[in-house]
Amino acid sequence: MGSVMREFILRARKGPTGPNFSLDKLSDAGRLEVVTHCIANALFYSKHIRPQTIIHIVLDGPGDPPKTIRLESDHLPYLGGFDERTLAQVIQRALEAGRGLPLNEERQVDSGIFVAKKAFETLIKEKAISGNLYYLQKKGDDVRTLTFPPNPTFVFTDHLAMPKKTDKYLQRLGAHPISVGPQMLFASHCIILAHNELDRQNLP
Repeated sequence: MGSVMREFILRARKGPTGPNFSLDKLSDAGRLEVVTHCIANALFYSKHIRPQTIIHIVLDGPGDPPKTIRLESDHLPYLGGFDERTLAQVIQRALEAGRGLPLNEERQVDSGIFVAKKAFETLIKEKAISGNLYYLQKKGDDVRTLTFPPNPTFVFTDHLAMPKKTDKYLQRLGAHPISVGPQMLFASHCIILAHNELDRQNLP
């Protein structure tokens, strides 16, 4: 992946790590509907799929934790839509393909879709090497005051707050705390605002 990329890392602390969940009750599967909204807002906008965008979904819930699913917009096949159920099916298929993976091993599920037996801390450490790591924090720097470099990576959590020890870990790695506004917003809305700021700065 040598080209310029926008990357998003979403930590879903209760998100299922096995495929045995009901597509009809996503709220019972660690609030998986929140995850699907984040995927949709990271990868799609009006009548288009965003180019050069990657979203990593780190699932820490029951089944076989941890699991990380990566979706790369430039290589995705037609998914059949971007509604909750369709995107939950993508997650389910990836988790089925990820059965039995050894720790830190990755498997390709389809074009642009990968699943790995990888922990959040491991992924964050890998991404911190670039020095372009940002994480959402209520007291972070206002996103409108920053000039972003190429290849930024943004770290979010779902409906559950990030553990305090994780905040400290991100700080030790040199991640830059940012805020997208004075109100507590849905994670999927924060992704839209991060995209919007990069768009306004004419970054790829």
